[in-house]
Amino acid sequence: MVNLCTISDGNFLTKGLSLYESLLSTSSNFTLHYLLTDDSYESVKKYENEKLKFYSHKDVCENNDTLNQLKETKYDYFCWSLSSYFSKWLLDKNIYESITYIDSDILFYQDIKFVHDTIADKDIGLFRHRMFPLGIYRPEGLFNVGVVYFKNSKIGKEALDWWTDAVLNQKYPGMSSCGDQKYLEFFMYAYPDKVQIDGDIGHGAPWHWQLYNLGDFYSNGHIQWENKKQLMVFSHFSQFKTNFEEDSYIASTNHHCYTPLVEYENNLILKGIHQDYFEVLKKTKFKYKL
Repeated sequence: MVNLCTISDGNFLTKGLSLYESLLSTSSNFTLHYLLTDDSYESVKKYENEKLKFYSHKDVCENNDTLNQLKETKYDYFCWSLSSYFSKWLLDKNIYESITYIDSDILFYQDIKFVHDTIADKDIGLFRHRMFPLGIYRPEGLFNVGVVYFKNSKIGKEALDWWTDAVLNQKYPGMSSCGDQKYLEFFMYAYPDKVQIDGDIGHGAPWHWQLYNLGDFYSNGHIQWENKKQLMVFSHFSQFKTNFEEDSYIASTNHHCYTPLVEYENNLILKGIHQDYFEVLKKTKFKYKL
């Protein structure tokens, strides 16, 4: 059984449940643990099943004074802290082989097992910001928190414990420049032989599209990056803004320094990828009466 977790408030439920729907259509042996950071838990818990488990922030955070204070004073940082905290909370309470955190605005095109098979016997799995070479300084960090894997092993739990403590208690100022994200670089140096980075997994995002040849995406699900043909496994639709009343969307509201907005219109494949995501969101919104 593959155990996954995600987090959102009620405003992101359409995206988070679209993540679930994409997993449901591509993967068979998984459970998505979904933490709600507001009172929307009450409205969706009726949809629980063996593959989808909902959690209320009141239960997960009830005994942590630091988290509860952050929720009242620094809500954005409270949410950032939960990526690691909820992953650790699940792993501490259950005998899972691993836990994989996934941002709620991600969509899967292939079986999540493909990711786990690629990570194989490594204890930590990370995915790059591919527009930067590894080893340089970038305030946003060299890795994205969109998908992060920890094995339930000595090293995996040690790394997850460190990340949770560092973010929650706002330690190491040099790594605190982008919420919980830049802290992931620590693992590359602390556990160089225990970390799987990317593998041969294609992953889309507003900061990646300009790097790819998308010509084979619709014919066989592949992209080309740096002359390497890769299966596109998931895409991160960060800053995807919807207007369901007007049946419109903006593909990305603040990553234009990487892929200019004009590319989302001029590149028909890229436009299709985002239009398809919008259609998934509309179907999810209707299905779950959101």
